[in-house]
Amino acid sequence: MNDSYAPVGVQPAHRDRVVQLLSVAFANDRLSMDQLDDRLAAVYRAQSLGELEMLLVDPTDPARSLAMEAAVTRVASPAVVPERGVAAAIMGGFQREGPWIVPRHLKVTAIMGGGELDLREARLGPGVTEIEIFTFWGGVEIIVPDGVRVDIVGMAFMGGFTVKGGSATDDPHAPVLRVSGLAVMGGVDVRRKDRGRQGEKRYKQALDRAKRVRDRDGY
Repeated sequence: MNDSYAPVGVQPAHRDRVVQLLSVAFANDRLSMDQLDDRLAAVYRAQSLGELEMLLVDPTDPARSLAMEAAVTRVASPAVVPERGVAAAIMGGFQREGPWIVPRHLKVTAIMGGGELDLREARLGPGVTEIEIFTFWGGVEIIVPDGVRVDIVGMAFMGGFTVKGGSATDDPHAPVLRVSGLAVMGGVDVRRKDRGRQGEKRYKQALDRAKRVRDRDGY
């Protein structure tokens, strides 16, 4: 069957979105292998957007959608988000990882040193979180998970601001990370990296299974 014959409103992009969300849920152990296979098969049988959305119901909580899981876990209540924070490395280094709440405005300084901010288990406030960086003969690396929009507005002199890997999100409710500041003879690298090694393996496994189902059903 070809999507050109599907009812108006059901497009390949809609099916691809559901496949990706189901794959993420499987990678995060929200779906078993059998549940994944059943839902992947149903993705290509669905004849309406409503049917597709029903496939995203969380099996452990029918009132919850798997589509909201990533966004919800990324966002902290405004009441618990600090307004300001500081991280500095002067002829040394710093590292922040694990579960933590990122301040609304985080000021980072790296002078002849470096630092790493790992946001994969962190929570951001709703709306815009700004990380303002000044680095001189140093570098700062920021690891950002999928489900967070990144806005780079920094400047560099004999250095650079770069974003690598992963994919952006078009979710209008996703938190926004704005990286600003100045890199002088240094660099700021923002890398997208979501799941751990085992989770990434399960994610790719789910996508491979989806491809086999799609090819088998002639999509």
